[in-house]
Amino acid sequence: MEQTRNCGNNGFDMYNIGDRCEYVQYAIEIERTLHNMQKELNTCIDPRKAAMLIMRVATEFYDADWCGILDVDMEIGVWTPIWWYDTEFGEMAQTKFEEFELSEKYGRWIQCLRDHEPIIVPDVEAIKEEMPDEYMLYRRLDANAVMAVPFWKGPTGFLTLRNAKKYKNQTGFLRMLNYAVISSLNEYFLLETRKLTIISPRITNATDVYISLFGELKITTEKGVLTEQELKSPKIARLLVYLLLKGKMTASPREIASAIWPGEDIEATVKNIKGLVYRFRQTFELLSDHRLIESTPTGYQINPRLNVFTDFQLFDKKWSIAMKAADHKEKVEFLKKAIDLYQGPLFGSARDEHWIMSKVVAFEYRYLGAVCELMKTLDLGRDYVCIQHYASKMLLIAPHSIDGYYWMIYAMFQLDHPEMARGELRMAQRNLLEEEYDELIERLKVAGFSRCYGITPA
Repeated sequence: MEQTRNCGNNGFDMYNIGDRCEYVQYAIEIERTLHNMQKELNTCIDPRKAAMLIMRVATEFYDADWCGILDVDMEIGVWTPIWWYDTEFGEMAQTKFEEFELSEKYGRWIQCLRDHEPIIVPDVEAIKEEMPDEYMLYRRLDANAVMAVPFWKGPTGFLTLRNAKKYKNQTGFLRMLNYAVISSLNEYFLLETRKLTIISPRITNATDVYISLFGELKITTEKGVLTEQELKSPKIARLLVYLLLKGKMTASPREIASAIWPGEDIEATVKNIKGLVYRFRQTFELLSDHRLIESTPTGYQINPRLNVFTDFQLFDKKWSIAMKAADHKEKVEFLKKAIDLYQGPLFGSARDEHWIMSKVVAFEYRYLGAVCELMKTLDLGRDYVCIQHYASKMLLIAPHSIDGYYWMIYAMFQLDHPEMARGELRMAQRNLLEEEYDELIERLKVAGFSRCYGITPA
């Protein structure tokens, strides 16, 4: 017999064919099963459906009751099922897995993944004393027997069978199916990536990542765009934005939990952050071969090897250039570029939360200041159409802005549209507080519009 390979002391020789008659039957059944499976796959163009079909075939061949793809992130220390098939309840039926399982208790699985070795547990009771944590996991998942084969090119993890009743020690066919399943999984991710593809002029290479935070969170790479809605997790979005605001600094899980979710149980939140990082990495893999959030010995940070740049950084840069510009035309150009970046409050879905509120207010004031500076500069050049355009946008974003109404009415007057100007004045009276409206009236009087708009002189 060949040398025994023993992964984690599970006590089985994966190269020993065992009973020869059984092995002959096993080989014959493989041939028949592959033939029938191939005929079904020939009519299946959806990679997800193909993977489900392959997992169903695995359960039938081994007479198991569940087969699934377990994705493992060894850096973060979490794992979770991606796709699975249950013989009783069907595809993606409810399971007893936690949303994220922590891998630190299951060292033998991690070692087998590193060594590219299978896991074979014909009877979980046999490991009850030696591996109590692993045994308790199997009990929770209703597993009496477990068989798993690793994959490590691209995603890393295991194709896993629960409660196999046939060929319990023969992982060869499961390894064959493993390659087919992971091929389908990679094809699925490739198709999902193509759906997100939008060419952005700000992206020039694979390490560029442009993230806009004004209004809605949006991430753009060479491969496409990922929106806040597509992240499908407000907590993941908050975690990412917090790290972006930290710049190049690292944040510990405890710091993140205390800052963003101070009212929640700190220990539970710290543990959950691992899962949030893991889920974000899974999603971001559609857009990049690199990781946007990196784990460090002291916490998490934005990957310093990527060229990550944000709209709020560009806003500050263009505002700074505009304020230093000596040329009128150059100043207008960079003020417009800065203002056009601002599509709403910084990370609008969390604008009222304490951890980001000061930044939200600061950028809103900077935006309003930039618009007012642009209006004054445009007024020098008598470009009233442009003033009207930017005043209109200003009122959409800040509908209670006295400056917005002032410049809108001013532009209407200069363009000889008195009725439209009066309409804006009535709108201002409805939207502004009484003292704000009075301030607007005083400014219009000083500008000499009293007679045109029926404003009684002081």
